[in-house]
Amino acid sequence: MPIWLMGIYFPVWSEITTSFVVASASYTLPAHTQEQMDDQESEIHRLVENAEKEQDGGSALRRDALTKLIEIAHASDSELKCYAANHIRYFFNNFPDLEEDAINAVYDLCEDQDSRVRIEGYRAISSVSSVEHKWVKRNSDVLVQLLQSDEPEEVAVVKTALCDHLDMDPGVTLGVLCDQIIPPEYTIDEEEQQIRDRLRSLVIAFLKVDAVEAIIRKYTKTPGTDTENVLVSQLLTAVRRLETRDVEVIIKDLLLMMPCYIPGSPRGMDLLHVLIDKARSSLNVKSNDLGSIKTIDFYISLAHFVAIQKRVASPVVLLRFYCTYLMGKPVLQRFSPEEQLILAGRLVEALEACEEESRLRPQICSHEQFSFLRRQVVDGAPNLLEALHDTKLESLAMWDTLRSLLLACKHRKEREDWVVPFNLATSISRFQAQAQQLGPGNNSDEIRVLIRQSLTETSMSQASSSTTVDGDGLYERPAHLPARPQMGRPLLKRPDMSRPSHTSTSGVVSNSRPAIQIRDSGSLALPKRSLSSGETVPQIKRAKTELTEERQLTPSLLSRMTMPIPGDTEKAWRKRGGAGKKRADDSSEPDKHPMSGYSIKGAAAHAERGEESRDPTPRTSSLLDRLN
Repeated sequence: MPIWLMGIYFPVWSEITTSFVVASASYTLPAHTQEQMDDQESEIHRLVENAEKEQDGGSALRRDALTKLIEIAHASDSELKCYAANHIRYFFNNFPDLEEDAINAVYDLCEDQDSRVRIEGYRAISSVSSVEHKWVKRNSDVLVQLLQSDEPEEVAVVKTALCDHLDMDPGVTLGVLCDQIIPPEYTIDEEEQQIRDRLRSLVIAFLKVDAVEAIIRKYTKTPGTDTENVLVSQLLTAVRRLETRDVEVIIKDLLLMMPCYIPGSPRGMDLLHVLIDKARSSLNVKSNDLGSIKTIDFYISLAHFVAIQKRVASPVVLLRFYCTYLMGKPVLQRFSPEEQLILAGRLVEALEACEEESRLRPQICSHEQFSFLRRQVVDGAPNLLEALHDTKLESLAMWDTLRSLLLACKHRKEREDWVVPFNLATSISRFQAQAQQLGPGNNSDEIRVLIRQSLTETSMSQASSSTTVDGDGLYERPAHLPARPQMGRPLLKRPDMSRPSHTSTSGVVSNSRPAIQIRDSGSLALPKRSLSSGETVPQIKRAKTELTEERQLTPSLLSRMTMPIPGDTEKAWRKRGGAGKKRADDSSEPDKHPMSGYSIKGAAAHAERGEESRDPTPRTSSLLDRLN
C-alpha cells in the first residue's frame, strides 16, 4: 500500500518493481542491438555444436566451449542461461581444473530470479552427477536444501532430481538424507533449530511419500546390503536422539516397511531394545507431570506395536520389561486410571503372545521361560487387579484383561504345585459382585466360573495357616525373589524352678526368665507380630512358676536392710563427727528411721553397721549365705 509522509506520496517497492517490469516489457531493443544478440547466440550455438562433434575429449575446442558456457551462465539473458544449464554436462568431466567453476555456475543457476532458469539448474545438477558420480554426495546435499522452496512446481523437480540421485548411488544419497534427520549432538541456536526441524520434516515426508517404493523394491530388497545397513543404522540413531516428534513415522512408515524386518529378525530386536531403553530412561525420571507420562506411554506403545502387533521382535523381551518396571504399585499410580487399564491390557497381550511363541516357536520362547514369566505376572496380579478395580471403568477391555489374569492363575494351579494366595484371592473377590451382574456375552459365564474357582476354601483359609514358623505356610513369595531365610530358633532348655537360682561372682542374684514360651509339642512360638493379611499371632503369655515355701519366707534384701538395728546412731556419730551431730540431736528417738527413708546404698550400709554392733561374730560377704 502507498505511504504518505508529510503530505508526500511514496510508492512501495512492489509498485516500483511492477512499474519497472511493465516498462521493460513494453520497451523494445533497437534493431541493431537485437541483431547483435542474435548473432552472439548463434555463434555460441555453433561453437558448442562443433565441440560436441569433436572426438578428442580434451581438445581446445571443447575447452573453449565449456569456458563459454560457464560465462553465459552469468549473463543477463535467461535464454542463454537455460542453454548453458542444458549443455554444461557434455564437457564437464573432460577438464578437472574447470569442474569447480562449472558446478558453481550450475548452483548459481539454481538461485536465479527466473523460475525457468532455476528449474533448468535443478535438472543440470542431476546431469552433472550422472556424468561424474563423485559429485553425487555434494549435489544431493544441495538438492535437500532446495526442498525448502515455496514453489510447488520447483519442489516437484527437486524431488525428481533426488530420486535420480538415489538411482545413481542409493547408499550415499540415503546417507545425506538421514544426516538431515539426525539431530546434532552440539547445541545450536533457536533459529537454526527451527530451520533444521522444518528441513527434517520435509526429508521424512520425501522418504515416506516419494522414495519409499524405490527403497523397498530396489535398494533394500536384498537383505544385508550396504544400502540397507546405512539406512537402518542412521534411522535408529535418529530414533535414539529424537524426541517423540517424527519418531512414529520413522518406525511405522520407513523402518518396518523394509523387507529385513521379519518375525524373529535381529533388526527387530535392535529396534525393540532402542524403544525399551527410551521408555526405561523416561521411567527413571521421577516426575508425574503430564509430559513425562505421555513420553513413557509413547515409547511403550511403540514397543508393543513392534513386538506384539508386528511380531518383528521377541515378546519375551517386552514382557520381561513389563514385569520388571511396570507392575509395581508406585509405577502404576503415576498413570491415570485409563492408562493403567491400557497398561494392564498390554501386559496380558504380551503374556498371550509369549504363550503362543512357546507353542509354535520354542526356540524364541521355551516352556521354561514362559512358565517363569507367567509366575511373575501372577505374583504381580494383585497390583494389576487393584488398578482395574480402582479405575471404575467397567468396559469390555477391563473384563478381557481380568479374564486373562484369571486364566493365568488357573493354568498355574493346574500345572504347578500352587494355590491362590490370600491377598490375590482378596483382590479377585472384589469383582465377584460385579461379575454376577454381567449380562450375556463378554465371556461373562467363563469369568464367573474363574472367579469361583479362584475363591476356593483352600485359598481363603490361608489366613490361619500362614502363621507357622517354618515358612512354608507364609504368603508365597514372588518367584524372582530369593528364598525366605530360616526363621526357626534353637529350642531353649526349660529351667528347673525347684533349684535355687545361680549366684554371680559379684553377689547379684540371676533371675532370668525365658524369653520364648516352649509349648508341650516342642514347636517354637514367636512373639506377637502383624502379618500382611491383618491377622496376628496370639501374644505369648509369660510362664507362671510356684514359689517354694523357703522363698516365700525369706525376706527381701531391701526389707532386711531397713530393719531397726540398735547402736546405729552412735556409730554414725563417730563416723560422721560433727557433721552428723545436729542430725542426731534433732532425733528424739535415735532408733527410729528417718522420715524420708533410706536409699539402697544407705540401707545397705545401715544394715552392715547394725549387724556388726549386734553380732560380733565374723560374717561372710556372700549374699547367698545371708539369704539362707
